Amino acid sequence: MTVTSQWPFPDTRSAAQLAHDRADVRRQVDVLLEAQPQVVERIRVRRGAAGSPILAFAPDDTDRRILVAENEIVVDPTPEQRPQLGALLAGYRGRERRERSRGQRTRVFSSDQPRDLESLRTDAKRLRRLGVTANVNMIVPLGYVIKGSSYPGVTVAPRPFATNGAVAPVRVAIIDTGLTDQVRTDNWIQQVQNRGTDPLDVVAPLQRIDWFGGHGTFATGIVRQIAPDCDVWVYRFTGPDGLGTDEAAADMMIQAADDAAGQRVIINASFGAPAVDGVPPLALQEAVDYVHNTYPKALIVASAGNDGQDLPHFPAAFPGVVSVGALNSDLSPAAFSNHGAWLDCSSVGVGVVSTYVQGVLPPDTGLGADITFGPDAWATWSGTSFAAPQISAAVAALCGADASLTPRNAFTQLIGPRPDQPGYGKVVHVLPGTPL
Repeated sequence: MTVTSQWPFPDTRSAAQLAHDRADVRRQVDVLLEAQPQVVERIRVRRGAAGSPILAFAPDDTDRRILVAENEIVVDPTPEQRPQLGALLAGYRGRERRERSRGQRTRVFSSDQPRDLESLRTDAKRLRRLGVTANVNMIVPLGYVIKGSSYPGVTVAPRPFATNGAVAPVRVAIIDTGLTDQVRTDNWIQQVQNRGTDPLDVVAPLQRIDWFGGHGTFATGIVRQIAPDCDVWVYRFTGPDGLGTDEAAADMMIQAADDAAGQRVIINASFGAPAVDGVPPLALQEAVDYVHNTYPKALIVASAGNDGQDLPHFPAAFPGVVSVGALNSDLSPAAFSNHGAWLDCSSVGVGVVSTYVQGVLPPDTGLGADITFGPDAWATWSGTSFAAPQISAAVAALCGADASLTPRNAFTQLIGPRPDQPGYGKVVHVLPGTPL
C-alpha cells in the first residue's frame, strides 16, 4: 500500500457527532468574513493598552483591514546605501532585536515622534523614489485575514495515534503561535520539538483561550495525522493575540531553515499579508529568498488567506513558494479562500479536525455560549491556515517513503495526477473536513 492510497482519510465520526460539528462549522464559516473588522478593532485597542499599538486601514473600498506597526518602517538597503540611512531617515532610529536572525539584512526603524499611517507611507514612498527599498512594518496575522469571530468547536479524535513506517522521515517546521505546553496523554504531539510555547491565556478576559490560542497546536495535529513519522518542529513568531510582525515571521522562517542545516525540510507558513502600495512584506521577501538560495532541499508552503478575493497574499504569492487555498469538504471552493492564478493547489479547509488545547472559548464574552475543551482536546476549525499544513504533511509523507526525493520534487509528484479547480490550482484531498 502506498502513502497516497490512504487519502482521503475516512471520516470516522458518528452521525450525531457530525451533526454537532456541522453546526459549529457553519458558525465558523458564517462569521469568517463578516466579523473581521470588529475583531481587528478589539485587538487594536488591547494592543494599544498593552503598549504595543498597531494601526489598521482599509486599502480599498471594502471593509477588509491591513495591520501596520505604529511609527515603524522597514528598510532593505544595499550595502552601499547603509551608511546613508541616518541622513535619509532623520527622525527615525534603528531598532535592533536581540533574537534577530543572522541571515536577515532588513531593518526596522522607529520614529522618534508619533506618525500617522499616511506619514509612514509617505516616508516609505520617498525612500523608494531615492532607490531605497522600504515599506511600512506590516503585521502578519495567521491565515490573513484574521478569522473574524471564527473559533474552534469541540469534537472527537478521528483515531488513535499510529506511525506509518516512514523509512526516511523529513522535518516539517511550523511557523505559528508555538506549541502548547499542556500535557497530552494521547501521543499525538509528544515527540514534537517545541521552539516557542503558546501562552494560551494572557490577554483579558482571563480564564479564556486567547484569540488564536492553540493555532500552532492545531496545525501540528494536522501534520501528525498525515505524516506521523516526520520530525516536527514548531516555532512561535506571534504575540498572545496571534499577531506578529513581518520581521518576526521572517526571523523564524530563517531560523527554521538554519536549524535544518541543509537537510530536507518543509516550512509551513499559515500566515501573511497583502502588499501595501504595491510592495509586499520586505522581511518575508528576504527570508524566502534566503531559504531558496541557501537551502535547495527546503520547501516553503503557505496559506493563501481568508479574504475571499483574488488578492495575492505573501509569502504565499512569492515565486517558488507553494500557495494553498481552501476547499469545502465536497471539494468545491470555500467562500472565504483567496484565489487566483497565483495559487498552486488547494485542500479542504472547512471543518478540519485536529488537536487542540484545554480551556474555555470564545475568547471574549458576549460572542456565544461557553465551549469547554478538556484534556487531550480535539476541535474543528476552518481557514486556509489549515489547508496549508495538509500539503506540507503530504509532501513530508512522500519524502518519508523515498530518501532520494526532495520536497520540491515530492510536491511535483503530489500534484501531478490531481484535477484542476480554476483559480484554486490542483485539488489535493487528504483530510475529510466537515460538510456544511
